[in-house]
Amino acid sequence: MKLIAYGAEAKIYKTKIFNKDVIIKQRLSKKYRHKTLDKKIIKKRNKEEANLLKKIKKYNINCTTVYYVGEDKIIMSYLQNENTHKKKLIEIGKEISKLHDHGIIHGDLNLINIIINNNKIFFIDFGLGSVSSKIEDKATDLLVFKKTLLSQKKTESFWEQILEGYSKETNKKEIIKKIEIIEKRGRYL
Repeated sequence: MKLIAYGAEAKIYKTKIFNKDVIIKQRLSKKYRHKTLDKKIIKKRNKEEANLLKKIKKYNINCTTVYYVGEDKIIMSYLQNENTHKKKLIEIGKEISKLHDHGIIHGDLNLINIIINNNKIFFIDFGLGSVSSKIEDKATDLLVFKKTLLSQKKTESFWEQILEGYSKETNKKEIIKKIEIIEKRGRYL
């Protein structure tokens, strides 16, 4: 097994199982939590992420395939990233719109969690994901993405193209307006 990513919530390993490349997402225990509570939280988050990925697949939105869900790990398909995001920004916006149309909030939208594989857009890492039909939640999901893009020195045009794609899929004026309202609150500055 090769460690390929290490985040606040999990370590991500790449390995082979039955001659197939897979990812093992190993959730990290938090020392500040009581052991019983920690195990319960980790198990619940694993189950919720796996269920969300299953739901996304049902809606024909590309994401990793879940092979196994344990108490503290999930084994999923590995996707090689082609890193061609810049050419696909409008399409990425359309795909985010599809997620939101089905009430799926990613929770951590950024280019790292969007994989381009075989010229298709895939979403990964739904560890902070949820289900919601609230306009505020959808707007917050997008605003987090916008702030991440701008903090990574991506140009404003990246965001504009994503928003263009997002708006094309269905009428999203209310959600886009809500982004502006949230920004004015100063909560995410």
